[in-house]
Amino acid sequence: MPAYAELGDVALETISVTATRTPTALERQPSATQVIDRSQIERLDAQRLTDVLKIAQGVTLQKRGTRDTVSIRGFTNEQTLILIDGRRLASEPSQKFELDRITLANVERIEIVRGPASALYGADALGGVINVITRRPESNEVDWQVRCGRHEMDGGDGCDGGFHVSLMPLDTLGLSFSGTLIDQPAIDLDSGVTQIDAERLQDMAFQADWRITPSLTLGVMLKYLATDSYFDALSGSGKFNRTDEEDERTDTALTLGYDDGDRAGELQLYYSRLDKDREMRLRDSRKLQEFDEIRVEKSALDGHFTFSPLEGHRLTVGGEYRREDFRGTTIDTGKSAYWVMRDGKTATGSEADIDYYAAFVQDQWQVSPRLDLVLGGRFDASDTFDDQPTGKLGAVYRLFDAGPTQLRLKAQFAQGYRAPTVRDLYLNVTKSKFTRFGNPDLDPEHSNSFDLALEGRRGAIDGRIGFFHSEVRDLIAEETIGRRADRKPIRRYANIDEARLQGLEASLDWRGIPDLGLGLDYMYLDARDETTDARLEDRPRHRILARFDYDYRPWGLQLTLNGNYNLDELSSLSGEEESYGTWDLHFSKTLNGELDLKLGVENLLDERDDDLLLTGRYLYVGLNGYF
Repeated sequence: MPAYAELGDVALETISVTATRTPTALERQPSATQVIDRSQIERLDAQRLTDVLKIAQGVTLQKRGTRDTVSIRGFTNEQTLILIDGRRLASEPSQKFELDRITLANVERIEIVRGPASALYGADALGGVINVITRRPESNEVDWQVRCGRHEMDGGDGCDGGFHVSLMPLDTLGLSFSGTLIDQPAIDLDSGVTQIDAERLQDMAFQADWRITPSLTLGVMLKYLATDSYFDALSGSGKFNRTDEEDERTDTALTLGYDDGDRAGELQLYYSRLDKDREMRLRDSRKLQEFDEIRVEKSALDGHFTFSPLEGHRLTVGGEYRREDFRGTTIDTGKSAYWVMRDGKTATGSEADIDYYAAFVQDQWQVSPRLDLVLGGRFDASDTFDDQPTGKLGAVYRLFDAGPTQLRLKAQFAQGYRAPTVRDLYLNVTKSKFTRFGNPDLDPEHSNSFDLALEGRRGAIDGRIGFFHSEVRDLIAEETIGRRADRKPIRRYANIDEARLQGLEASLDWRGIPDLGLGLDYMYLDARDETTDARLEDRPRHRILARFDYDYRPWGLQLTLNGNYNLDELSSLSGEEESYGTWDLHFSKTLNGELDLKLGVENLLDERDDDLLLTGRYLYVGLNGYF
């Protein structure tokens, strides 16, 4: 059923756990944090994480091949940490697949922290953190969604659907079951080259929460994901190659939570495994050209405990042990080498493993009724890299706080780092167009970032304006170290770049009446290579988001219109500045108390661009049910 805006003039506090690891109102967090809740997910009729990130502040979707990748404030996809309930996933070195693999049927909200978060989460959080929080079983309810749509560009059509069941067989025991099935058609250009992958995705998840005592809870999570996709591309000889990929991922987690009102803590033991099989064949003859087999595993034990040792202080201490194992035909470590044969071709594989250890501490200190400080530090170690200390210091000062009128000044300094991946260290692949090697001598990337923002509320208006500045050193990038006999480049990863990413963010939201809401977000980004003072590619200089929400309660109608504009983006493909924007329209009508009709048009104005993966207008119709 439609999730209408709250009535009345009192705004409810939005709580986030990601920026501080403890439930804290956004108003008291120095980090730039956005929460996209279940009602917004349903208004967008969103099926995957990608669908939601289109409306996220400070976030852009960059185009890589036939997939989207995420960028926060100009940081790359690999510099963004994606979590599920605070847990890392076994994923490929490039996270361009994860945005589509994270489905939303069992998601309660998505928390996005803009800016480094390594002081709490360690490696990979230079640009920020996207933490997907799942729905907890707290009542007996069932909801389901089914949707079918059609791309006008080539007439491709497909359907998707999902369900979520929550049961309470006992007052102290909650169970939930959820699943998603997506059948996405291939979108092909007139040339026959695939613009968007054809993909069949299915996942299933089970969660159980057992309240052992009023203060102690035991949680169990099991999840299985399978995808089967393909795309067509032209080879250097002018023939079509078809690339098929099959992926399976299993996730398990055991969580022990404690909360007595004054003290709280959590201990998580989890395991995630991804198996990938990739083949490239000539499309017509089906002759095998190349293949890869990859297995990634992540096992972790992490925990934290929060208490108040002194009046006005909220102290959080925690630690983590994590092991990452990689076995595949795309790396060469010299460890446990093996050979795989398929259709007369041989691929050589090897193994790699890295152990990580960490401890962190954070103090949320209410210095006075107007001033909050957050001080934190983390120490990371591993059996591969040097020890990495990181820290942060943030402040929130309430300049004015009188009922419906509030004004706050926020400031934060934070450090971040990203450890090289197994791919960065040990990659060894030879393709038709290039050869690429890893570099075992790589150093981690490091960043120092500063945020300053003024935000507040006056009546029906919420606003924020902020400045951010990040200096990044030891950036990992490719360098060309030679040429093969066929003159194709030989590339290697190296620490060769330093970068400066800075800009402005502004947002304004108005809800003068309960049924009507307007919003406008703007980001200016100056992203440069400090060595050459050249602009970094594939990052828009200006990003504008516009939102219009309208609810007509007597008829059970909802209307949502979102605009997304990226301006002056320096394209890595054309070398020129490009500007583009799309509008999405979503409509919902309650047919009765248990069924909603959904209609939508994505890319309303039918924008098309081969390089940017803009495939024109997409129309869909669907039904959502609630019991």
